Amino acid sequence: MKKKDLSYIMYIFLLLFPFIDFVTGIATWEGWLSIGLLVKGLLLVYAVFYLFKHEYKRKPLWVLFFLILGYSIVYLSIHSEAFFTEVSNLIKIFYLPILILFFTYYKNPYLNKKFMTWLLLFYLLLYLVPYVFGLGHNISEVYPNKELYLSYFYIGNELANVFIILIPIAFSYLIMNKKSILLLFVFLVLFMLLLLGTKAMYLSMVFILVYFLWHYRKKIGTFLKSHFKKVLIPIVVLLLAIGFYLPRSSLVQNIKTTLEYYEIETLTDMFSLERIDQVIYSNRLTFLHNVHQVYMDSSLSSKFFGLGRVQIEQIKDVEIDIFDIFYSIGIVGTLVYLGTFWYAIYSMKLKGLYLFVFCLLILISCFSGHVLISPMVSTYLALLASVSKNENS
Repeated sequence: MKKKDLSYIMYIFLLLFPFIDFVTGIATWEGWLSIGLLVKGLLLVYAVFYLFKHEYKRKPLWVLFFLILGYSIVYLSIHSEAFFTEVSNLIKIFYLPILILFFTYYKNPYLNKKFMTWLLLFYLLLYLVPYVFGLGHNISEVYPNKELYLSYFYIGNELANVFIILIPIAFSYLIMNKKSILLLFVFLVLFMLLLLGTKAMYLSMVFILVYFLWHYRKKIGTFLKSHFKKVLIPIVVLLLAIGFYLPRSSLVQNIKTTLEYYEIETLTDMFSLERIDQVIYSNRLTFLHNVHQVYMDSSLSSKFFGLGRVQIEQIKDVEIDIFDIFYSIGIVGTLVYLGTFWYAIYSMKLKGLYLFVFCLLILISCFSGHVLISPMVSTYLALLASVSKNENS
């Protein structure tokens, strides 16, 4: 098969990921067997074979491979009672750094900004269309103290993080090439924000807006000087629309539901670590304290090689990625992971918008999670390497 044909097959395969994530969400809600991890596991296997076949710096790869393999053997021998769960955990943890290396060296001209724009459109339609027809699920079905429309996806933070990656890349493409449909995407994104806007989503959108305003400051300044009177009314209308929109947004509704659930009636009720943990961190600090206590009381082998995913789930995972990684795979595993991750980032060499998006998602992973160990999110985070390379080639 020709190299061009293989590249196109990979392009179609990756273009199907929004639909695979959608079907995986349905399967999770219904308690069926999920195909998401299986499909992304196949991508991971292909990535490993591709790297060893094509990557010219094989020595570091062999070192990383034997470190991961050696650690995995010891880890799985300690946590052999739930083999499949622990294997899945290791795949999720090392999925991102390996995929970053793959997309750094993988040559495929189809993986570009236009491709990311199609992905954004598919996710927006899969999220919004069920809502229009009164279908889908709300996060309150799982967490009574939260209010958030999920469509048929299962984890709101994962979907929000995917949007945070795709939106700036797609809008960069639309601004430069497809101005005629830019307003359509703006409408769809605003509609999505009305339903899905999490705390991380809204804060990230502020960062993204500031980045675009700064990046296009000269063009914006020139345009305003020439067309100030023409844009004055649209700007006023936009500000009024935002003022009307915010009280009805999912963020405000979510905060109201949380405040009512925890019986917080005045601002002074918030001035305690417990309330900050409940409202701002969604009890993640409590989860962190509980897991840490178990870790400190565990055996020496568990400190070095981790508590394992099964035990973490029994306590309740922290949902802050670096802590879930550390307590799950221990000191040795975390050192292997950080070494692999550092080498992957060093090879990536991102710049400009791509570096900004990558750093933004790393920042999110430090507070709300579902980035570093979420294949749904980390696939697109790793794809930044290939998209960036194609733009600069």
